Amino acid sequence: MNENEFRTRYAASQSHVEASPELKQRAVCNALQEGAAQYAGSQAPAKGAVSAKRPTRRRPRPVSRTAGHSVGAASLARRWAPAAAACLVAGALAVAGIPAFTSSLSGSPTITLDEAAARCGFSVRAYASDGSAPLAPGEGGTVAFDRDLGYRFRGGDDYKVSGFFSGCLFHVEGEGIVRVQAHLTGGALYRVTFEDGPTDPDDPRMGELASWKPTARGTGEHYGGYDFVGSAMRDGESKLSLAKLMGATIDVSADDDPGIADGTTSFGLWTNEGEVPENAANNPESPVIDLFDGQTLTVTVTFEDGSISTQAIELHVANFETEMVDGTPRLTPRLAADDAEAGTSAKSLYGTVVEAGNGPFPFPLDDANNRADEVLPADTLERAEETRPVSMFSNGEPHAATLANTVMYDAGEIAAIQLRPPYEQGDDERQLAVGPVSITRAATPPSGKTPDEFVEVANGWLGNLAYFSKCTQERYGYAFNDDGTLTDQGFCYLEATFTVTNPNEESIELNSRDMGSFGLANEEGRLLAIDTSYFTLDMAVSGDAETDLDDPRCFTIAPGGTARVSVLHVLPNRLADDEGLFFLTGFEQSGALVAFSVGE
Repeated sequence: MNENEFRTRYAASQSHVEASPELKQRAVCNALQEGAAQYAGSQAPAKGAVSAKRPTRRRPRPVSRTAGHSVGAASLARRWAPAAAACLVAGALAVAGIPAFTSSLSGSPTITLDEAAARCGFSVRAYASDGSAPLAPGEGGTVAFDRDLGYRFRGGDDYKVSGFFSGCLFHVEGEGIVRVQAHLTGGALYRVTFEDGPTDPDDPRMGELASWKPTARGTGEHYGGYDFVGSAMRDGESKLSLAKLMGATIDVSADDDPGIADGTTSFGLWTNEGEVPENAANNPESPVIDLFDGQTLTVTVTFEDGSISTQAIELHVANFETEMVDGTPRLTPRLAADDAEAGTSAKSLYGTVVEAGNGPFPFPLDDANNRADEVLPADTLERAEETRPVSMFSNGEPHAATLANTVMYDAGEIAAIQLRPPYEQGDDERQLAVGPVSITRAATPPSGKTPDEFVEVANGWLGNLAYFSKCTQERYGYAFNDDGTLTDQGFCYLEATFTVTNPNEESIELNSRDMGSFGLANEEGRLLAIDTSYFTLDMAVSGDAETDLDDPRCFTIAPGGTARVSVLHVLPNRLADDEGLFFLTGFEQSGALVAFSVGE
């Protein structure tokens, strides 16, 4: 006999039983006293909930729980043995007029959102993944979750570290909410807040935001405490979604996060479980969403008057219809037909309320918010090869550049180079005169600048030195100290300074990234460019040249003008020591490469 059959037969056998008024009163008093004692010993007051401010830094207050009334009975082990005693208690409470705590006790397999709200005083509502608005209930009064259909993530090891931020968001609606507790049986929950994106180019947040990606996680003053930072355009304005992983169990008070009371704070579903296909980044129908199928989301709300209500929601996967909004597919709460055409539907989740009633949070709080104090490890970059082959073009086809097709000048000479390389020259036959070239080697930037003042950091990386330094460490093996020294003494700064003359009758615009690079030739005579720093780190220009105020990496040389240009790179000492070191500047009119010998 299963549980439902037992309850059905027991209810039939007791249908004629009428409890006396004394029994009703005694049952109510005993139940309330027992519930109050259990609640007092197992639940910290709402003000003791863990802080949810960004970023959360306090650990949850450990709370020991004893067995008690549990709305989450469907997701916990049933505590109704011995069966006769449990059913007698349930029968006495029902006869006495105390509402049943679970949908199974009330005989309803599912509960609509409206009915759950009436029982509990709050609703669990799905929220748009871009933070625009709460979503309408799904078919049959379910919670139909949205997803960010543009979200991509990598598989393999990166998935195990960063996980999958589903975009399936929900928030809690109700009057007088002072505390929200929740638990997900598989995966974890993350908190999401939305705010307006910066619009002032000088706003320091702009650089962090523009360069944020999983490899930047944990860096930056403004967004370094978040595990995921997303942005979207809404009504012509930038809106940010700031996500912080919290844990499988969360406990948040309105004192620390007022957004749980007014609905501006949402929570989402996250997982890094299971095996993920390597093509996850390119698969919007990724099976990762299937990992939430059959999981249970339990939400408990504490109100200002001290009352507590709980809902348990079972999650299921389904295909939903999509519609185009501003050229972007968006999910609707409507289930798609089985024969829906490709591109008109997408996979997401819906939730059915299976339990709703009064009662405390049915899970231990010892591990609540256990991931709030830490930021997920950032994705890492692969180490770059120190050199890369140099190519040149002949008859429109690339081929390896060698010493045989390179014109090598002494450092004190002057070379004529084409303004544009042959493969993009077209009718532009303008030339520049370059040289002589001098080299300065130093342990700190020869200009006296600090790394945050380098033009590549300030403009190419929008001032995000922390992220720039992290990437340099991973890709090249060194980072920058605040005083400009390098963290690895096996590297040095190498600055090339040279004269550039514009013999043309019109101004010429140049970019620091086009002003040359250091290189070597291997034993076979093949040219190799040294790739141990991001582009040209810094540049200084003087003479008959004007620097672009919006982007100092660019400058213009006046007709017939001469400019003095310095470009900064970082090289390993052993490559800087090589006698064959050259500075590659461009192409001759014939298509041959032009380089200056600068090795000592």
